[in-house]
Amino acid sequence: MKQILIYLHKNSLKPIGGPLGYNYNLFCQLKNKGYTNIHFIESANKADSINKKINNIKINWLKQVLIIAKSIYKKTVMLYGFKHKSIIDLSPYDIVHFHSTMDMFNAKDDLKNYKGKVVLTTHSPTLLSKEIYDRLSLFEKKYLSFLYKALINIDLYAFQRADYIIFPCEDAEEPYYHNWDGYANYKQQNRTKYRYLLTGINPCYPQINKEDIRKKYNIPPSAFIICYVGRHNEIKGYDTLLQIGEMLLNKHDNIYILVAGKEEPMKGLAHPHWIEVGWTNDPYSLINACDIFLLPNKETYFDLVMLEVLSLGKIIVTSRTGGNKFFEKLEAKGIKMYNNSEEAICKIEKIMAEPLHAREILEKSNQNIYQRYFTASTFTENYVKLINSL
Repeated sequence: MKQILIYLHKNSLKPIGGPLGYNYNLFCQLKNKGYTNIHFIESANKADSINKKINNIKINWLKQVLIIAKSIYKKTVMLYGFKHKSIIDLSPYDIVHFHSTMDMFNAKDDLKNYKGKVVLTTHSPTLLSKEIYDRLSLFEKKYLSFLYKALINIDLYAFQRADYIIFPCEDAEEPYYHNWDGYANYKQQNRTKYRYLLTGINPCYPQINKEDIRKKYNIPPSAFIICYVGRHNEIKGYDTLLQIGEMLLNKHDNIYILVAGKEEPMKGLAHPHWIEVGWTNDPYSLINACDIFLLPNKETYFDLVMLEVLSLGKIIVTSRTGGNKFFEKLEAKGIKMYNNSEEAICKIEKIMAEPLHAREILEKSNQNIYQRYFTASTFTENYVKLINSL
């Protein structure tokens, strides 16, 4: 039986978005199903400990200085350091599955002589090098941008070194065509590397019922709730959310917009029906209380929140971009796609005009889509089959 290493710390896995959430669902199912040949890194993640110490500092200016210093040190060592060693001995494993181009780059010295197969799943809605640069502090962008010109080497190395590249679907590759000039040529020359595996998640359950959520946020029982959960930045389409929200709130007195996620770098609307909840460890209660979930991504890979909303049986209005487009192939009746803000508003207003029983049919359709294609159990069985076939 092949021995497979998933190159992530087991103790870092948690039910969130990105690679940690993706592999949290996988880990739970592998354990339940008794698979013993697929392993995670057992040692503690030192970065988690350092980040925790910095976050516990009460003096804000000192915390910001340390965050910037850590960022500069980490990226400089990664890009220009002499050692790029794996944090675990790779030799016992037939396959190593990386979930970040940065992790691959940091392990490249050990990957030179590694005899097994290397698998890459990226998870990023754009090139990781671009995402890293976009997250740099203003100080780093202004004074140290010359250091970071080499960031693209991270992605170039990982895609070239990987023996196999797994995407959830071909639509999820769209951001790479948009942000990497050479991606089309790379794909053409390396088609045999590519494999596709739909993601799956455990079912989501709200901790608080709909009525209590409305009471908590002073939302009338008859109000129509639109919900968004996610980062407040441009790539997630938060600026589009603001635009759509402003137009709807100006037209409809009974609409409330319930938003979760850290309110930065963008701020919410100053309107009594626009409710910013902030970061929450219970987004499912907010989603469950809504009539429509709005997902306005500018670029998207394959957003786990889409699957979470399907699991909860909520109607989704989403941008026609990246991995979102895959759902059109499934003819999901409860997922409405739009190309611009005006079309999104038309879709939302059409749903608002539907009688309750018609909306319930759309909600049930979405739950059926989840049960058929996106359960964690189905995902795990397909993963095991695929990874053992490489």
